[in-house]
Amino acid sequence: MAADRRGLGWLLASLALQNLGRRRARSFLLIAAVAVASGVVFTGATLMRSIDRSMEIGFTRMGADMMVAPEGALTNITAALLTVEPTDLVLDADLFAKAAIASVRRAAPQKIARIEHSGIGSHHESADLIGFDPALDFTIRPWLVEKLNRDLQPGDVILGAGRDAPLGSQLLIFGKPHIVYGRLGRTGVGTHERGVFMTFQTFDGLAAAMGGHAGHGGNGPLAVLQPGKVSGFLVELAPGAPPLQARFAILSSLKGIKVVTGDTTMSGIRQGLAALLDGILALTVLMFASMALMVSVLFSAIVTERRAELGLLKSIGARRSQIVGMMVIEAMIATGVGGALGVVLGFLAMRLYERSLVYYLENMGVPFAWLATPQVVAFALGAIALSSIIGALGALTPAWRASRRDPYDLVRGES
Repeated sequence: MAADRRGLGWLLASLALQNLGRRRARSFLLIAAVAVASGVVFTGATLMRSIDRSMEIGFTRMGADMMVAPEGALTNITAALLTVEPTDLVLDADLFAKAAIASVRRAAPQKIARIEHSGIGSHHESADLIGFDPALDFTIRPWLVEKLNRDLQPGDVILGAGRDAPLGSQLLIFGKPHIVYGRLGRTGVGTHERGVFMTFQTFDGLAAAMGGHAGHGGNGPLAVLQPGKVSGFLVELAPGAPPLQARFAILSSLKGIKVVTGDTTMSGIRQGLAALLDGILALTVLMFASMALMVSVLFSAIVTERRAELGLLKSIGARRSQIVGMMVIEAMIATGVGGALGVVLGFLAMRLYERSLVYYLENMGVPFAWLATPQVVAFALGAIALSSIIGALGALTPAWRASRRDPYDLVRGES
């Protein structure tokens, strides 16, 4: 008896596959609809988690609790813990030295200049040149993934992950040779990805050449090229210092500045992305509600067409659970295939528009780095599993109703 039931189970599974093959147009419609829904879910989940992770990486890798920038600086500099953008506005390099603020452990100054025709790579390529003080730095050198086996010297440069040159090789900047000392790890943070980092001494040595090639402002040399001026400070608070009190102390002690913290920056970025998030969520809910409705309607029609077949199966001993199982398996196969197809299409779409996406997000002050492969795979499997589950739920009600009918009524086609 057990062997007979196992044989019947295999027969029902085989019938489920055959039914999908016989009704190709209907199967294609179902698979296509599920592919769209699954693609939207997979793409949306991957993008939003990638953005969240990128922001977390940006704040963690920068290592700063706060950013102090010139008051009135460009909007993107308010995301300065993520990407410090060039600006015509500057601060005095000794700003923190002149004001003893107990809640500040150290403040690392930086000079940033976006330069056109730097001679790095293509002569038409712009470059972000970033000067820093090695004695005060706590946001750059800790993230070196490779470096020469010696101390950083004048004339050395550190490359962001987006630039490619062997360690120890010469890099010409405005025709002057510099030694590639090290390379930063990949963060997805725009300026740090494409930046060329150097000491203030090296930066100031290039000031004369940079003045005629500044890409920001367009009205003569950048103010940051002047001696004693910097673009901003990355601030590390003293252990146990409350961030809100520290922010108030900085604003009270220093004039002509703005203070940006990680929490406010992330909150602002997320608010800027709120419409995108809401749109993706609404589209996802709509897609899956439509998919569940379509599966239910399609399988109600399928049950009506196959009443005689279901009646014969019941007459030869098929149980209700087996009838329901056959229909559910049929739905799960179709929606599972559609889910897998949607994941593939979603992945290809993300890769196809990756450059445009990164450019759009970086203009909003949001860095971008893709999730690690295991997480992408987990999202893909989740989207496929969710598709199959919704397919099973959509087929369950019409299948259960059919399984409760009398075999004689089913064969005769009575309602």
